[in-house]
Amino acid sequence: MTHILFVFINILLPIFLQIGIGYALNKKFNIHTGTLAKIQFYVFIPALLFTKIYETALDSTLFLRIVGVNVLLFGVIYVLSLVLSRVNRYNKKTKSAFINSICFYNSGNYCIPLVQLLYNTPYAFSIQIIVMLTQNVLTNTFGIFNSSVGNKSVKQALLDTLKIPMIYAVGLAVLFRGLSLEVYSPAWSALSILGQGLVPTALITLGAQLANTKMRFKIPKVYLSNIMRLLISPVIAYFILVLLGIEGVAAQVIMICAAAPTAVNTVLLAIEFDNEPDYASQTVFSSTVFSAVTVSLVIYAAQLLFKT
Repeated sequence: MTHILFVFINILLPIFLQIGIGYALNKKFNIHTGTLAKIQFYVFIPALLFTKIYETALDSTLFLRIVGVNVLLFGVIYVLSLVLSRVNRYNKKTKSAFINSICFYNSGNYCIPLVQLLYNTPYAFSIQIIVMLTQNVLTNTFGIFNSSVGNKSVKQALLDTLKIPMIYAVGLAVLFRGLSLEVYSPAWSALSILGQGLVPTALITLGAQLANTKMRFKIPKVYLSNIMRLLISPVIAYFILVLLGIEGVAAQVIMICAAAPTAVNTVLLAIEFDNEPDYASQTVFSSTVFSAVTVSLVIYAAQLLFKT
């Protein structure tokens, strides 16, 4: 019960307040969510990716192990979600939205405060940063391709992916850090401020999209996505962690983050590529609500299974 109250008061309530603001604003002013999504795609997300990658100093061996776990977890979940989408005979758009809703989770504005409040140590936060960076790179490469291929050819989807600035932001950040190049103060300050704008704007966009969405939670594919994202994903993460011999706080953080709800960015992808935005909004909203219980259970299980 303590875990449930902790997650609700410190994580969910602030998130839902911001979503509620977006919902109310759209009801009052009829906000154009496509414009909000473009601002985030072309400004806020690239700025956040660049600053986080540039300023994160981590042991290379640890970095590669954590990235490896997350990429492997992504691969297993992708295959399972692809099989489920084919078994259920989803069309191309639904299949893309369904896969994204399971593969990509809220590693930023949900997991970061959760990990900080649970552990409050630089080591745990460093693990979380690696998880977030890996998820961001996957979302802004494969996630974009998967969304675009939902209503376009594979060739056009690849071209769309190359037009998105996030991949260039990642490349530049790695280059600048690898060569120890300095980012001068005015540019760095501007990038930092822009990066900080992502979380509230993304949540407001989600709220605005929800205001235009008919919330039909009786749809089986919404619940199937929730089960895969909130319950099956952390179980798979556990077995991968055991297989690769990762223990302690690092294992706890990875397993807990693997149970996070569907990423808000999946709604932005759905809006940007006209790929079932209503369904994407429903999976984000419902998985976030249910996570108050499921994440609490996973926190308990992770701390029990991986002793520190």
